Amino acid sequence: MYELKVSVTKVLGECTANPPMKPGNYFTVCDGDIRIPEGGHICLYALQNLLPVITPKEREILEEKDEDWLWRVHHVQCPDPAGRVIFKIERMGKVEKGDKETRGQGDEEQGGGGAEGGLQSLRVVVEEVRGKCTSGMRPGDYFVLRSGRLYIPARRHFCLYALCATLPLLPAKQRPLEDGDWLKEDSRVICPDPAGNVIMRIEEYSSK
Repeated sequence: MYELKVSVTKVLGECTANPPMKPGNYFTVCDGDIRIPEGGHICLYALQNLLPVITPKEREILEEKDEDWLWRVHHVQCPDPAGRVIFKIERMGKVEKGDKETRGQGDEEQGGGGAEGGLQSLRVVVEEVRGKCTSGMRPGDYFVLRSGRLYIPARRHFCLYALCATLPLLPAKQRPLEDGDWLKEDSRVICPDPAGNVIMRIEEYSSK
């Protein structure tokens, strides 16, 4: 398995994220965990385009270069045709079990809180681990979504696959929901791994 660095190489147009993604912004993926440098963020909608490529890029490609298209794919662009933020996916070296950086303790929260531009800021927090999480997620681990920007505390991580399970709900949960909408009362998501059974809670977030 390989550690990946995913970097913005160019922006063709105007990125509508606030603040916008810029060349040099990056995050890393190591053994299924995503980490963002202190003070950094990743656009939620760009991340959704990156996810299908990140998973196989972490792993060995057994087919010959003329038999597997993944050998040729190193760049992914965001879904916004007006912004066209281009990301490069690079392998940074092989990862052995036990090599993952130890998470920091007592890190300050990032991303601010409250509502921004009419969108409610959210926090997705691990509420319970009912099995054995292979990513080492623990109760209290979290990420913050502010507008369209996703923040993970510095020196910590969040499982990429658990994060994927929450993505379809987050844009709707940021907006006012009518009475009777099932999503108004439903705020818990379980990760895709039946061995881990990590329960995550989506909640309104304010740093105040």
